[in-house]
Amino acid sequence: MSLQKQQNFLAKLYTNAELRRAFSSDSEQIGTQHDLNKSEIAEIAEIMPEELNFFAESLFWKRRREVEKFLPITQRILGEGFTNLFRQFAKNFNPQTVKKHLEDSTEFCKFLQIQNVSEIAKNAAKFEQSKLEFFGYGKRFVFCKLDFDVRKISLQANDLQNEDLTRKTKIAVWVRAGKREKYFFV
Repeated sequence: MSLQKQQNFLAKLYTNAELRRAFSSDSEQIGTQHDLNKSEIAEIAEIMPEELNFFAESLFWKRRREVEKFLPITQRILGEGFTNLFRQFAKNFNPQTVKKHLEDSTEFCKFLQIQNVSEIAKNAAKFEQSKLEFFGYGKRFVFCKLDFDVRKISLQANDLQNEDLTRKTKIAVWVRAGKREKYFFV
C-alpha cells in the first residue's frame, strides 16, 4: 500500500469513532477492507486505543476551532449546536486539498443547508459559504439569494431572537475586476 493510502486510512480512523471501534475489535477485517497488508495492520493496531482516541479528539477540536474562525455568523446562530453538527459532519468528511480549513468550512456550510436547522442558520451558512468561495478561491463573481439580511446579526450581542430578522429576500454579490473588489446587497 502506498503511504498516501495509509495516511488516508489513518485520517478516517482519527475522524470516525465508529471506524475506530470496529478497527479496535477486528483490526484484520477492517484493515483488509481498506487495502492494508498484515504488517500495516499490525503497525496501526499497536497504537493504544486511548492514544488513538485522544489524538482523534484533539484533531476534531482543532478542525472545529479553525472552521469557527471562518464562520462566525453561523457559529453565533447555532451556538452549542455548532459543535454537535460539526461532529456529525466531520465523521464523514476529510478535506483533501492544501486549503484544508477553507475546504472544511465551505463543505460544512453545504452540509448545514440540508440539515434540520433554522432558516436563519441556513441563510448564514449560505452567505458565509459564498463569501469564502469569493475570497478563498479567488472567484471573480459570486452571489447568493438569502431570505434574511444576515448582516444584521450582531456577533457581539448576547442573545439573538428570530424576530430580530424579518424575512425579506436579499441578494449578496461579490465582484472582482482586476485588483478591485466590490461587495453589495440588493
